[in-house]
Amino acid sequence: MAKKEIFKLIIKEFHEKDIPKTVERKLRIPETNKIVSIIGSRRAGKTFYFYHIMKTLHVSKDKILYLNFEDDRILPLELKDMDSVLEAYYELYPDNKKSRIYLFFDEIQNIDKWEIYIRRIYDNENVKIFVTGSSSKLLSKEIATSLRGRTLAFEIYPLSFKEFLEFNNQKIDKEVFYSKQRFVLSEMFEKYLNFGGFPEIAIEKNNLQYQILANYFEVMIYKDIIERFSVRNIKFLKELSKYILTNIGKKFSINAYYNTVKQNASTSKSALLKYLSYLEEANMIMLIPFFSYSLKVQNVNPKKVYCIDTGLRNAVSFKFSKDEGKLAENIVFLELKRRDKEIFYWEDKNEVDFIIKDKSEKITAINVTYTNEIDEREINSLLDFRKKYEKCTELIIITKDVEKEENGIKYIPIIKWLLLN
Repeated sequence: MAKKEIFKLIIKEFHEKDIPKTVERKLRIPETNKIVSIIGSRRAGKTFYFYHIMKTLHVSKDKILYLNFEDDRILPLELKDMDSVLEAYYELYPDNKKSRIYLFFDEIQNIDKWEIYIRRIYDNENVKIFVTGSSSKLLSKEIATSLRGRTLAFEIYPLSFKEFLEFNNQKIDKEVFYSKQRFVLSEMFEKYLNFGGFPEIAIEKNNLQYQILANYFEVMIYKDIIERFSVRNIKFLKELSKYILTNIGKKFSINAYYNTVKQNASTSKSALLKYLSYLEEANMIMLIPFFSYSLKVQNVNPKKVYCIDTGLRNAVSFKFSKDEGKLAENIVFLELKRRDKEIFYWEDKNEVDFIIKDKSEKITAINVTYTNEIDEREINSLLDFRKKYEKCTELIIITKDVEKEENGIKYIPIIKWLLLN
């Protein structure tokens, strides 16, 4: 069957089905005529966010064109095949040629040089374009350059704790921390801590969370990295990824890791650097730099590593304990990312988990300790940082349950911090 006919089949198939039920997410897209790019890891909810946007458009469904570029019926697909998309649509709906059409292109990074096609139809057709992708490269300067100011990019993450509660029909009000519901919140947070926030996992009832998450990991490794980048040393890639997921919240030194594995792994330092960048581009891991006003100092210090989801990490890591402290730290990191913060870490005698710098150059220092027995190091590192940096206006320790203010430090329970900030 010709590509155009397959496109027709898929377009008509979408129009004949009901749009699935959705739960509102925290991400907000402002009114804009620009191309909207939604970026996030596989299974983070990008497609269902598309469905949510569709429901807000208030247009007839035949004016919406949705394509998933991982649909095996249209693969393999080359740039020249893309011209058949709108041809197929207008042959089905010729009366819509004078109407504005809403295009939703899912996982578009699978089409090489896709941005050339998108740029052309944006300039020449009466269309509003939304695209999603699982590659962080969609956020890069190269894509922004190739679309020449035509796009606004937004990142979607696995569910926040507030969204996780909504998925489980738990409503939150101002009195929740003083009612019996606080015990339900604590129970739900334990699940969130251990199983993470992927939407499918949030509603899984058959205790298959880790099996599903292990499958997510395999798909990310094979489809988002091995197939896309033609990786040959699969064994080393998997070992590296599992090592990093095991060691979330810790500094990762490329030199130290390479010196540890070079005797037993047939790889080079340049290959290690590439594989690390692939894991970042697949949105599986994220790295944060050392805080300094000097870029040179930032670059010579190792970066700290975090995972896109604590459940994914638990499903595949070499863990020998619950690691609740590091899981809580990872959750705080992801929430800071959702809040669009610029994040660093700092270390002198002791380490500060997160340094947040806002647009006015004011600085907040945050430590995370998932316990009610606060180690003196957590306190001293914050006080040391404030002595060194005058622009530090706020010190926070995120705890398990402790809530107070002492010596200029705010102690905030993690559940309250996640829900009320």
